[in-house]
Order: sequence, then C-alpha cells, then structure tokens
Amino acid sequence: MNCISRNCLLLVVLTCLFPFFVFAEIPAGYYDDAVGKSGEDLQKSLSTILNDATDVGYDGLWNLYKTTDRRSDGKVWDMYSDVTNYTFGTDQCGSYGVEGDCYNREHSVPKSWFSERSPMKSDVWHVYPTDGKINGMRSNNPFGEVGSGASSSKNGFSKWGKCVTPGYSGTVFEPNDEYKGDFARTYFYFATRYQSQINNWGGIFISSYPHIVDWQLNMLLHWHEQDPVSQKELDRNEAVYESRQGNRNPFIDYPELVDLIFGDSRNIPFMPDGGDAPYIEAPRNGSTVDMGIASVNSSSPVTVQLSVRGRNIESAVSVEVGGSDSECFSVNRRELTADEVNNGTTVELAYRSSVVGSHEAVLEISGGGLKSPIIVNLKGRAIDDFVALPAKDITKNSFVAVWTPKSEATDYELNVWYDDYSSSVPEKDILDVTFSSKPDSWTYEGYTAVESGKLRLGSGKDDGSAISPVVDLSADDVSITVEASPYRTTDNSVLYILVDDEPVDEISLPEGTVTKTIPFKGGTKSSKITFKAEKDHRVYLHSVKVKSGGGSTPVVLDGYPRRVGDVNEYMVSDLTPAVQYHYTVTPYIGEEAQSVSNTISVSTWSAAVDDMEADRVLIFTSENVLHILNAPMNTVASWYTMDGRLCGSRILHSEEVEWELPEGIYIVRVVSPSLQNTVRVHSSR
Repeated sequence: MNCISRNCLLLVVLTCLFPFFVFAEIPAGYYDDAVGKSGEDLQKSLSTILNDATDVGYDGLWNLYKTTDRRSDGKVWDMYSDVTNYTFGTDQCGSYGVEGDCYNREHSVPKSWFSERSPMKSDVWHVYPTDGKINGMRSNNPFGEVGSGASSSKNGFSKWGKCVTPGYSGTVFEPNDEYKGDFARTYFYFATRYQSQINNWGGIFISSYPHIVDWQLNMLLHWHEQDPVSQKELDRNEAVYESRQGNRNPFIDYPELVDLIFGDSRNIPFMPDGGDAPYIEAPRNGSTVDMGIASVNSSSPVTVQLSVRGRNIESAVSVEVGGSDSECFSVNRRELTADEVNNGTTVELAYRSSVVGSHEAVLEISGGGLKSPIIVNLKGRAIDDFVALPAKDITKNSFVAVWTPKSEATDYELNVWYDDYSSSVPEKDILDVTFSSKPDSWTYEGYTAVESGKLRLGSGKDDGSAISPVVDLSADDVSITVEASPYRTTDNSVLYILVDDEPVDEISLPEGTVTKTIPFKGGTKSSKITFKAEKDHRVYLHSVKVKSGGGSTPVVLDGYPRRVGDVNEYMVSDLTPAVQYHYTVTPYIGEEAQSVSNTISVSTWSAAVDDMEADRVLIFTSENVLHILNAPMNTVASWYTMDGRLCGSRILHSEEVEWELPEGIYIVRVVSPSLQNTVRVHSSR
C-alpha cells in the first residue's frame, strides 16, 4: 500500500467509525407516521414505512454485501460459521463441498416459504451472506433450539437437529448465541414489512396479527432479550438505509418496538421521545370478549366483568356498545372518570337475546385524550335448549352454579364433584410419533406429504388421512395427545380423530399450533386411530402420543346430588381453594327426571391471593386465565398436563402476565436464575 503507515491507520479507523458517528442518528421524520399508534395499528404503519424501498434484485445483493456485511478487516461477515475469511466477489459460490469453500446468499426466511416471490427474495434485511455448506445444512428448516447430540458447524458455532423448543418437534437450525438477537429482529422486520401478504409461510409466518406462530414468537422474544442490539446491527442498519434498498429495521432503531408489537405491551402507544400520551392498557385493542351462552327463555342476562385500566388519561372516557347486534349487549356504565381509568376499574357487560343464534357487537372506549378509540369485539350465543352455564361469583371457597330454565320444569337436581388423582395407576406409553417423516408402520389415504417436519393431511382437491398401526386401547384411562396446526389460517382447518372408524373428537385450528389431550374409553386390544383432514381444510399433524394410566377418579361432593328447587342458580360452598370442580344439572317435571345437562368445570381461587408477599412469585388461575405475578424478567414459565406432558412454554417479559389455558388441570413451573416454583392449577371456562 503506497501511503504512510500513520495515515493508513487513521484512514482505517475513520472508515470503521464513520457510519457510527455520522449516520447513527435516525433520519428526522422517518417514523412519524407510526408515532402514537399501538399493537396491530403500529405494525401496519411500520409496514407502510418499510415498503418504501427499492427491490435491488437477487443479483444486486452481491454488491450490497460489500457495505452491509463487511467486517472491520474487509472480509465477509458470516453469521453461520466462525472459521471463514471470504473475500467479496472472489469467494462467491459457485459450488461447495465443505465448510469454508465459498459464501452465498442465505434466506434466513427460506425462499421456498414464500414461493420465491419479490421483493422478499432479494430483501437484504433477511438475506445474508453465509458459508455455502452451512447454508445447505440449514436447508429450509425453521430456526429453533436443539438438544444434545445435534450436528454442528466447526467449533459447534451453528447447530441443527431435533427441536427442543416447546411447541415444535421437527428439525430446526440454531444460530450461535452471538447472533440470535440479530435473527430475531430480522424476523420481526419480516413479519412487519410483509404483514399484509403473509399466508402461512413455512408454518412460521401466519396471516393473523402479530404474524408469527406462537412457539416461534416466544423463542424470538427470548432471543431478542438475551442478545441486545449490537454495533454490527447499528452499522448494518445505516448501510442498508444508505444503499439502493433504502429502508431501515425499526427493531434496531427502537428495540422497545418488539414489546409494543409482539410482546405484552401491545396497548401502549409508540412514543420514541418518551412522552406521556394517554393510552389504555386493558382491554387490548382488537381483543374479543366471549359472553358465552344465554337462554332465550331467561329474563336474566349473562354478565362478564371487564377490567379497564389506562395511563395518563386526561379526562372522562366514554364506553359505548355498537355494531350489528348491539341491542343484545349492554354495559352498566357509559362514562368513566380519568382517575377511575388511571387507577383501574371494572365495567359489567351483559348479553341477552330473545332470538336464537350467534350475535356480535363492539365495545368502543374513547375520549380521555386517546388518539384513537379502543375497539373490543363482543360475541355471544343464544339457545332454546336446556344447558348448564359457566359458574359466577367464584371465590376460594365457593361458586354459584348457573343454568338455563327448562320449560315446565318444577325442580332441578345439582351434582358437584372433583377429580382425585391420588389413586391413578402408573402411566404406560402406547404410541409416540413425531411426523418428521412418514412412519412405515402407518397407512395413508388421499393426499399426505411431509413438509418442514410436519405431516400435511389434505390438499385443495383431496382429503387426507393417516392411520395408526394396531394399538391396545382397551384400558379405561387412555389419552390421545395431538399436536397440529393449520396449513393456512384461511383454510378453516379441522382435524378429525376416529378410533375404529368411529368419531372421537374434532379439533378446530384457526391459527398457530394447538396441543390437545383427549381422554378415551371404549377401544379394543386391536384398535386403529385415524387422523383426517378434508379437502380445502388442510392440516399439519406434528405429533401423536397415546398413553394409559395417570388418570383420575371422580369424587362426589358431600350432600350431592341434591334437589335445589325451581331456581336457575345455586351457591356451592365449603369448598377447597385451588381445586377444579365440575357440575351438571338435571331438570325434573314433577318426579320425572329429564336429560342431564352438559358438564361445567370451575376452579376455586388460590388461597394465596389473600396473603401474597410482595417479593414472592404468585401463580394462580381465575376461570381459564393463568396469572403470574412478581416474576423476574426473562423468567421461563412452562405448563404440563398432570401426567407430565409439556403443553407450552413462554418467556415472561414483565412482572405481571396472564394468558388463557385450555380447560383442565396443569402443573405450572416457573424458572429463572433466581427462583424455581412449581404449582398445580385448574383452568375452566
């Protein structure tokens, strides 16, 4: 090099620092259209901003990499291998045989997922230069975390193998810890920019907000937390913006956007300069309140208590019901003071209809300085049949059982019981299959195919079925656990389960991965289980587990069944805290018993609610909502069935979190570097 050494050194230093000191400031006005928005509206506004970009073309990526992915030594920055030293241009693939041969263009979101469409195919924000061989080993598998015994690149830098991330069991690719946050923020960018086009891409990107399937989203949120934005990302952000593509990654500029769009703060508006704008924390904008079932024969409405909580509310807030069936719904208060909302309050929603059918309306919360109204969807169903209704006034020691009137009934008999698991027999595995390939022992009918570690059932033209080999289902305590997801969220996918050609259950799959355990009786020593999807309602079958044992014995509460008179509700008292109870109701006309109702499950509150210590993690359920309070940041919460099957896992990003659980009894385990806590909870609707 023909220059004085001191000047050369200065030039190198200035070249490395130049992007950081000169271009690190976010361009004025770039995010203006997103300011003040929250949740889905915030994501949509960012999508518009990010789509103001130029498609550089697939071949154009080679040239972009020279500025976007250049190491300080001038070599290619490879995030899949730590042993490469590629020269731009000279070491482009071509063909490769081993790690270290050449670099190519790696779609961190595999291009087969979106059918190689533009501009996704050449979006430099998710297409990185990486080692050709390791890129090939990644294939089109999703990102995930692997266990021991997985394959890896040199030095164990990148790994691939069977997924151990809760919610998925196929083959995954695990990047190095150093770059997990980079890829997480890449996926948040991708889900945001292309949110209006996504249609079940790879089973990872889904059409419904926030456009990433639950198991992957929980993992990415954890990666984002454990690997914060690095100088590499800051420099790349500036380089991409200054390149011909010309857009930015907002999750690098403002990492807090991750929680505002994908995390637990979706109701909080985006205020890049801080600020004290009014906003509503609860209820969440776009959420749905299911009022349940009401009887057209009853003059009493079904009621639900709705929490309303805000921050920085400046004046009175209006609460109004509107929409197509607004006459069926009402709210007990139409105006709340600013202090009430800022301190948190409740309103009572009521639903009643004299017309059989399903009804929908919206609850609009506005005023108080809010930039835009909060819209909550309301729905309910009115029937003319006799049914038991969800319990109300639940405490730690009591609840009120409720049912619809029965025409001509003169009396009702209430039965209440709980499930005793202490006398269960040892658990026995009958079948345990993960469909990363087609098991030879199974038979298949119609359209079936393995895609991304899942068995697809059905196509646009044909049904599809997978039929198990002969299994012994003769025990009285068999359970069938199924993990499945929709092929597309627009498919209205339903998985049908049959034993010996007799229907057992059907699982609706609107979005995301669903795991359901189905108790089963009535099989034989030579039964077969069929899993079926109909054409145009395609399903991905992930895994099937069949077990016996580990069941329960019903124990009827003392004094029940009991006749309670011509009433439509009855208080059940002297109960044990944190236990799931069940009840049915039988109408009587004179002394003639009528058909028994459906079964309602209800969980009494935990006694811990009354004596919570401020520094202790509290885990409890209220109906079907799991509550975890006082959890440290990045705590991992996992929940299991009583027989030890993992149902799901979440990374907690705030001290107070809640989410819905399917009906049942669960073991919840909360683990962080500073604590470990395990409790049994009960979820009922």
